[in-house]
Amino acid sequence: MVAGEPQSFVFTDKGYFADKPVTVHYYKARGAGPDARVMVVIHGAERQGSRMRDNWMPFAEKHKLIVLAPEFDEARFPSRLFNMGGIETRDRSKWSFQLVEHLFDFVRADEGLTASDYLLFGHSAGGQFVHRFMLLVEAPRVSVAVAANAGSYTMPRYPGLVDDKFPYALDESIVTPDKLKQVFARKLIVLLGEADTQTDAANLPKARQATAQGVNRFERGTHFFEQAQAQAQKLGTPLAWERVTVPGVGHDSRRMSQAAARLLFEPVK
Repeated sequence: MVAGEPQSFVFTDKGYFADKPVTVHYYKARGAGPDARVMVVIHGAERQGSRMRDNWMPFAEKHKLIVLAPEFDEARFPSRLFNMGGIETRDRSKWSFQLVEHLFDFVRADEGLTASDYLLFGHSAGGQFVHRFMLLVEAPRVSVAVAANAGSYTMPRYPGLVDDKFPYALDESIVTPDKLKQVFARKLIVLLGEADTQTDAANLPKARQATAQGVNRFERGTHFFEQAQAQAQKLGTPLAWERVTVPGVGHDSRRMSQAAARLLFEPVK
């Protein structure tokens, strides 16, 4: 990797996604050595990995990060494989989440990094990808994940007799109650722009199951977190997740990235 310059490379995975190469836009800080932390950032529906990388470059330089922004182009990764992660197949080998884990392995080996885990951020459709990743991947090597301004959610509960089923709620055969306790122990920040309240935005999911979660993204994210609180209480297990709201910010990937960076790297003392 070239340090100090925004660059990209093509990552080709093995197995199911071998015919779907992914362009990875990256930035390696000038001071990033073998002990550098890795930050994976996931774009929204605009599918511009370069823009998401650029959002994070100032923080990469300041905190000596390697930022990786994979670009899931629409031709190879339609919404069912990107926003939804491919989970409707229920076959983990066909879930696109694995690309992130394999990309981390590739970069760690190629750069000789000592990092055993990575940070994960996604905005909008990328927020959909990230929260489903944290709910459903069996053992993600993510230290902290931030799902920002997602438009629809897989609710962290099991469906009742008349509730919506998987993938808008959990499937007990995929995430058992014991596994859900482990999921609730993961560090997930649900980051919501307080002004992300448009009800007629072009990319706001309008499926019946999504609109039932709230009239806008702010409501839907709040509902998702409240469902997690209720389900954790029901299971008698602690919830390590947080819900953080950003005053005055709407559906803005740059400003939400800034808010996430403050949370991750400049915590209040």
